[in-house]
Amino acid sequence: MSGWNSWGIRRKLFTAVLMILICNAVVLLFMGSTLFEFFYMNSKVSNLKDASRRIKQAYEGNSETFYDEISSVENENALVVLFLVDEEGKIEEIYRSRPQKMEELERELGKFPPFLKEKHRHLEEMQGRLRARLLETGEDDLVERGKPGGKEEEPWDNSISLSRRLDDGLYLYIQSPRDYIKSTADLAVQYTAFLSLGILLAGSVLIYLLAARMTRPLNEIRTVAGKIAQMDFSQKCRVYGGDEIAQIANSINDMSEQLEAGIEKLVEANAVLQNDLLRQQQTDRMRRQFVANVSHDFKTPLTLMVSYAEAAETEPSEDARREYCETIISEGNRLSHMVGRMLDLSKLENGIDKVERSIFCLSEVIDGVMKNYRLPTSRRGISVLRELEDAYIVEADYHKIERVAANLFENAVKYVPDGGTIRVTAHRNGGCCRVGIENTGEPVCEEEMDSLFDSFYRADQSRSLADGYGLGLAIVKVVMEAHHQRYGVENTGTGVRFWFELPLVEVEEPGEDGEP
Repeated sequence: MSGWNSWGIRRKLFTAVLMILICNAVVLLFMGSTLFEFFYMNSKVSNLKDASRRIKQAYEGNSETFYDEISSVENENALVVLFLVDEEGKIEEIYRSRPQKMEELERELGKFPPFLKEKHRHLEEMQGRLRARLLETGEDDLVERGKPGGKEEEPWDNSISLSRRLDDGLYLYIQSPRDYIKSTADLAVQYTAFLSLGILLAGSVLIYLLAARMTRPLNEIRTVAGKIAQMDFSQKCRVYGGDEIAQIANSINDMSEQLEAGIEKLVEANAVLQNDLLRQQQTDRMRRQFVANVSHDFKTPLTLMVSYAEAAETEPSEDARREYCETIISEGNRLSHMVGRMLDLSKLENGIDKVERSIFCLSEVIDGVMKNYRLPTSRRGISVLRELEDAYIVEADYHKIERVAANLFENAVKYVPDGGTIRVTAHRNGGCCRVGIENTGEPVCEEEMDSLFDSFYRADQSRSLADGYGLGLAIVKVVMEAHHQRYGVENTGTGVRFWFELPLVEVEEPGEDGEP
């Protein structure tokens, strides 16, 4: 793209205003030289007419301002003559702006200069011509405009002449040279030319500076818009005043803020969607793994149950049949326990199993769980340390919290090495009681901590226990979220600690008389 359309606003503005100034100067120079003299001539004629009327009014009113009016006309570079015309047509001057009479001038100089004689003859001819025209037309005043430069035979005909009848036989004659008018017009044109040239030069500099100042905000807006296009919202447009450019700058700033806020929300939403997608993919993967594991583990006890049932059918020994039946019952209980855990999780996730709050002693729940796992911990040489500061009274669903404590303790037993230690703690944390179950052993990877409480997830893929399908911690998550309480996991210096919190209930102790 080339030409005007490719120019910047600054260059266009400077060029447009400069062309206007140049056109103005050209018009003043060329038009002024031809029209100014015309307007000045008309203005001069109008002034002479007004002066003649004032002189006539002063004469008719016999006013003392008569000669003052004549002087004011003479001060404007005009010749004033008063002359009488008798019945025979003879002209007699009674006043002339120049007081010396031609005879006195001739007597003083010794001879009459030729050019003055010519001028005197010309005035007489002019006065006679005006008199004849006045008598012929009967008008009060006549104006005669000489041609610029005059004729060769009439060199003094370069003037404006006005004649007005003051009274019968008394006439006023006013003459103003055109050369003076032309020189004044030329001087005005020259002054206008120099003034236009000065305005053009000064205006060019001023326009250049103003164009730069006016386009600076536009350049900043262009820069900011370019950064916005590159998703960089760090720079804002500076606002100058309250004109349209300032309004555009404000709109750009508002757009930048809204785009930045919108993009931040989109980024956050995208991150959430990605996390949800990853979590969903992980859940699906674990679910498929779970189905495969469950299918395998269901197949094993079912195969054993069928095999022992077939063997018991043909086994003659009573003791052998009794042993086969015990194996079938054990495998059946194992299947029943597995299915029950799955049903419990399903009920909790679907909200079928509601939270039924009650007030109970949390320490008793923990002691009961520890008692139930005394046999497997003792067989593996696991040391269980109980560190409860007080008998804490909480308000929650007793059976669900018991399941939470049992699942966390079972998880600790599952992953503690033989001869290791399980530490159960409880202490006040603000208005809540925090229970922690810590086992020694390998720490959990930071990347896996957020997934430990997901359904079907297991950090250790070993399947040492029959119910090791990642359901225990998932049940903990669902129960605690149903209670709207906090829970979590953290690595310690020697192992891993799982914890949860429940709100404490202040119970007044009874007095000596047994009354509260």
